[in-house]
Amino acid sequence: MKKCFGVFAALILAVIISTAPAQAQLKVQWFGQACFLITSPAGAKILIDPFGPDLGYPMPSVSPDVVLISHEHFDHNYVKTAQGNPKIIHGLDPATQDWNVVDEKVKDVHIYGVGVYHFEKESDSKRGKDMVMVLELPGMRVAHVGDLGRPLTLEQVKKIGAVDVLLVPVGSVYTIDASGADRVIKQLNPKIIFPMHYKTQALKLGLDPLDKFIAEKKNVTTVTGNEYLIDKLPAKQQIIVLDYK
Repeated sequence: MKKCFGVFAALILAVIISTAPAQAQLKVQWFGQACFLITSPAGAKILIDPFGPDLGYPMPSVSPDVVLISHEHFDHNYVKTAQGNPKIIHGLDPATQDWNVVDEKVKDVHIYGVGVYHFEKESDSKRGKDMVMVLELPGMRVAHVGDLGRPLTLEQVKKIGAVDVLLVPVGSVYTIDASGADRVIKQLNPKIIFPMHYKTQALKLGLDPLDKFIAEKKNVTTVTGNEYLIDKLPAKQQIIVLDYK
């Protein structure tokens, strides 16, 4: 009798395992420049820094829950890209250009912002301010640094917190360059890095190409297509290069 019960229990357990849903994944999609769609394990869709139609990239068709705007430049704040009725969160007040307080919860994602600068030196304020958008999920923290113009301060690093996935500009001119990106990566020490805001065949702006950032790096994976699924963090730091197409 005990033997039969044990066999029956094993069969039930096998059925439960075989029919259990696959582990939830974080989906990262890149549409060009600094525009990403992050889909959380619970299905929250967060569009970050949508660009306007004059930039050169194909316009995405997306229906997010939330749109995050790191700063108010045309290649980062085109909210008309988003279909439906998403919540729009501006890192900077459109009227005063000062930092807003960003602290929101969407399904399994806690979103908060950390004020940084879009320019290299405090005396050069013509490009204004910028906001790092942090997405805090169960067991993972994603940081999109917008058009960061210089390495972070110790206070900013502390406010951002431990970062697992970093979306970082590498194309210079309007942001940090390849070496600046390396410094920010060293400051935040993420497990996965998605480079953004660099010259491609589609982009009409003059930026540095990706090669300057990935040259001589051995931890680079180039993906066919514009999306990448994360179900666990790698043991060693990885750079993931997406295609905007």
